[in-house]
Amino acid sequence: MPKSAKNKTNTTTRSPRMKWKWVPGSPVAVSSGSKPREMNLDIVSTRVPGVYLGFCTKGWSKEEAAFVFPLEKALNDSTEAGGDLARDWKYVYSFLPRRDAEANDGITPMKAKKGSKWDWKVAVLLIDEEDTSVENAGRHVARCFSKLTRAKGIMENPEKYTFNQCFMDKPKALNHYLLDLDVARVLKSLVCLANDELPLSKDEVLQDEELMGAFFGTSEDGRAYLEDMHEEDWDFLLD
Repeated sequence: MPKSAKNKTNTTTRSPRMKWKWVPGSPVAVSSGSKPREMNLDIVSTRVPGVYLGFCTKGWSKEEAAFVFPLEKALNDSTEAGGDLARDWKYVYSFLPRRDAEANDGITPMKAKKGSKWDWKVAVLLIDEEDTSVENAGRHVARCFSKLTRAKGIMENPEKYTFNQCFMDKPKALNHYLLDLDVARVLKSLVCLANDELPLSKDEVLQDEELMGAFFGTSEDGRAYLEDMHEEDWDFLLD
């Protein structure tokens, strides 16, 4: 008599039923149909303590500036209105034209790329290294820029900014990167008006050779530029 086959036991265990909850009107997964464009953020230190410059470039062309006008406008609008964005971006002081190193006349801005009519704008960053590292600040700024580009109506396609590195070796004066007039504006804003109760006059900052050198390359160049500026122009420099 043949032996009967033993019944095999099914040892496969069934996972518990997955539970999910969704309420109509809640966020859904939507395909935008476009991949975020990659952008780079590189930071350089300057001879002015705590002042750094952020260079935003296109991921596929490091010699071409990223289109930062929407970022600049959002920051300016928020600053004027006392909005949250300026506070969230906390390290971003302003966007200013990059100095054209070839012309090097202090008044000619570098273009976003060769043949472009648009100026190359750099982000002026104020970073206190006693509070955070430059790397952490750079990553924070990159996330903030990326987040804004995803907001409706800001950009045609979202962009993803990635902080790459900070160049700390051999920092240069601020006017190596910025136009002379903008350097004077930053000087007045950060130094002369740092203390609302006791603002410094132009004559007082002219006496500080180290300060003049950090902003204008040499104390002689700094004094020459500011002394040539009419008092009325100095008074309304930030208006």
